[in-house]
Amino acid sequence: MNMDVFNNIEKTVTDIKHEIKEKSHSEEIELATKLNAIEEYSIDRFEGDYAILENRQTNEIKQVKKDMLPENIKEGSIVQYVNGKYIYDEAFTKEETNRIQDRMNKLWK
Repeated sequence: MNMDVFNNIEKTVTDIKHEIKEKSHSEEIELATKLNAIEEYSIDRFEGDYAILENRQTNEIKQVKKDMLPENIKEGSIVQYVNGKYIYDEAFTKEETNRIQDRMNKLWK
């Protein structure tokens, strides 16, 4: 029984940490948006320990060490560079993936 209590406490702490992290990312992105201080990149490809990023506005190519990026990204993911760090924009990545898929489907009809 004591182990169950400990596991529940540990899960609750982990959940709270995750919520705080998500909220701080949201607030940081909101402020950066107001200041026009967000750079948006698509992950073009991976080469060894580096990711090749393409700026979505300027098409500038940039090479970044993989350990500077969130763990859950893959080719095609969209990341935002805010306040010296890269943040994975999962929702926008899904939107863009769906938009591109819809275009492809219309092309091949």
